[in-house]
Amino acid sequence: MAYQPTSMPHTGIATFCKAPFEPDLSRLDADVGVFGIPYDEATAMRPGSRQAPRAIRDASTRFGFLGKPDSPGFFDINRGRNLMKGVRIADCGDADVTYFNRERNFELVETMVAGILDAGALPVALGGDHAISYPVLRAFERFGPLRIVLIDAHLDYKNELMGLRFTNNSPFRRAYELPFVEQILSFGIRGIKSTDQELRESRDHGNLVFSNYDVFERGVESLFADIPEDLGNYYLSIDIDGLDPSICPGTESPEAEGLTFTQVKKIAGALAERGTLVGVDLVEVNPYLDHAELTQHMAVQLLIEVLATRFG
Repeated sequence: MAYQPTSMPHTGIATFCKAPFEPDLSRLDADVGVFGIPYDEATAMRPGSRQAPRAIRDASTRFGFLGKPDSPGFFDINRGRNLMKGVRIADCGDADVTYFNRERNFELVETMVAGILDAGALPVALGGDHAISYPVLRAFERFGPLRIVLIDAHLDYKNELMGLRFTNNSPFRRAYELPFVEQILSFGIRGIKSTDQELRESRDHGNLVFSNYDVFERGVESLFADIPEDLGNYYLSIDIDGLDPSICPGTESPEAEGLTFTQVKKIAGALAERGTLVGVDLVEVNPYLDHAELTQHMAVQLLIEVLATRFG
């Protein structure tokens, strides 16, 4: 009898959802290109998120039915249908970042994203700390005017910190300065780390900021009354600390009273009804701090839910 691999979660190479591995972007033929950015050089306190792309991939083998044209996807009992049926996902490997060379690393990330876009695929970046969002976003000029949607406990809108302009406290201030970025919409902001100056300057720049209590008390549907009916192209950045640490403890800067998985899923669904998702990143998972690998598994499920808003 000929050998036929079973593709069980614990066997084989851990690509994202056991999708085909395609590091040569000139040969990329997929709907979604997933890639890692193992970079945490901009982390202020508890490093370790550079290990997240590998850990997220390992957790994702539990969902090893994606990535192939004949994939059945996943049956969702609440929707009564299969999600991601037939969606082609490829794992493009990692940006080959190195130590103490931010400029080179950022250029490498931007080039990799551009290659995935040139192939007609939707880029999905696995961070890394939140500093990686800025070089990823630099590749999206072709989609301007672009809105950025941020799920996060923190605004990450500092102009600089001790003279440094590219830490994980500043990616969206730098992104705002890109000429093709029209607006930033932030959800779940809370805690005492974001400053009143950040909040004031973000709103003065025309951005929308919704705190965790806005989401809790008004509800997602009500919040979207304040959001343009036509978002156009939008990029979604998910900092895992936007969710409550009871379900996502493995992160550098956990903040109490975070969003629930369901709330983030509803935000993603509401966005898809008003615009076109053109790129995604998920950042700040720290495997060293992740009890029972819970955060890694939540990250994978959340990415699948977000991709389902684009591909059904």
